[in-house]
Amino acid sequence: MAGMDTSPIVIPARPSDPRRPPIRVLAAVVPLAGGILMWLFSGSVIALCVAALGPLMLVASVLDGARSRRRERRKAGIEHEQAWQDAEGELARRQDQERARRRSRHPDAATCLAEPPLRSGETVDAATLLVVGAGTRPSGIRTTGGCTDDRARDFQERCGVLDGAPVAIPLGGGVCVRGATPISAAVGRALVVQLCLRFGAGQLALTGDGVQAHGLAGLPHARAAGRGAFRLALTDEAHPAGDADALIRLVEPGGEVPEGITTVLDVVEPRRAELRTPDGVGVVSVEALSREQAQAAGASLADGAAPVGAVPASVALSDVAQRASSTGLPATIGRGTADDLEVDIVEDGPHAIVTGMTGSGKSELLVSWVAAIAAQHPPSRVGFVLADFKGGTAFEALSALPQVAAVITDLDEAGARRGVSSLTAELRRREGVLAVAGARDIAEVDMPRLVIVVDEFAALLQEHPDLRKDTLAPDSLSGSKHTRIDKP
Repeated sequence: MAGMDTSPIVIPARPSDPRRPPIRVLAAVVPLAGGILMWLFSGSVIALCVAALGPLMLVASVLDGARSRRRERRKAGIEHEQAWQDAEGELARRQDQERARRRSRHPDAATCLAEPPLRSGETVDAATLLVVGAGTRPSGIRTTGGCTDDRARDFQERCGVLDGAPVAIPLGGGVCVRGATPISAAVGRALVVQLCLRFGAGQLALTGDGVQAHGLAGLPHARAAGRGAFRLALTDEAHPAGDADALIRLVEPGGEVPEGITTVLDVVEPRRAELRTPDGVGVVSVEALSREQAQAAGASLADGAAPVGAVPASVALSDVAQRASSTGLPATIGRGTADDLEVDIVEDGPHAIVTGMTGSGKSELLVSWVAAIAAQHPPSRVGFVLADFKGGTAFEALSALPQVAAVITDLDEAGARRGVSSLTAELRRREGVLAVAGARDIAEVDMPRLVIVVDEFAALLQEHPDLRKDTLAPDSLSGSKHTRIDKP
């Protein structure tokens, strides 16, 4: 991973008001004086008309100067807004990098499962940090610039904090997880599994009756421990801790915090908790593991295998992180052996082809891709036209999304033809808007992007051959990049 960029982000300066052009009085006085002199000597009315040109030129000069100032203001405003978009994009990039660095240094259970950490020979002790959730932490991103308006102050404040950063506490102080039993037990399991993924059985040992009661007996740390290993207990009121160096104590809602524990997680709902430490109170997003998930982690560690050593058989869309973008449409649509798979139909496209044998999951991938984009981008940023030409049910789950403008199927031939005609007209309209604005990309105009998703593209072209020579003609794709995703 590249090193951290320590240079400050420049806050765009407020555009200055264009200078008022000088009024060219002399240019108006000369024809005025000349016309009057000609009239005095000749008595001709035409001479007076020449004299009148002076004031008219003066008025024209003032009007032209005002028009030039308005044009300069508009240009400065566009450049100012572009500078702000660049600053926002740079902030998002640096925050992503900083968040990734912090998660690498202080991984939670999900991070350890996605990318197994390198285990060192360090000793686990009371000062070892335990990640109890993700929340808002101070950021090291700096800013520079003299602009002090509300927008600049808000930008500076956002540069000073980092959302979704790991929140870690010393393990020796213990953790009290307070909440309804099923939820508090799931959070406690996640904390224990996180430590077991980070440290070997020779460094960390699980003790107490709560280990068996909460489904953690399959972890090698519960069966064998090296001499001098740090002893951790997951305990509740019914299962005493025994002899342990640190406790993770589960308590019912409203229960008292055991003496000596310095960190309290009040789990008010799944994945959200109030964190209380000697440093203050805050809200964090917490992890939770079911008994089956903890047992699966224990089995993988017991076999001596890495938690994730190959491409997983399945990944829930809710388990992968999505990010928004002010310029593109990024979407995380899968997980590999070491990292999540993110594609951007704008940056990597603008066209993508998903290939695979019948039944390999092409339609499911398309549905996941659309859902991932829609989760982070509102209708004002993106719209979808879905074409399903293999039965009409592939996109049924997406039809209620506000971003979906139309669903074209092969079940209604007349409706399909109307949809294709409307699509052609919309593409022509968009080309006209870009031409009028003198823009080369839709990002330069105030218009949502349009993503056309086709299931069974060959069937669409077979039933509507006019698309081949018009809307989706091969020459319209010339010079374009293509994203190809193959499914085995």
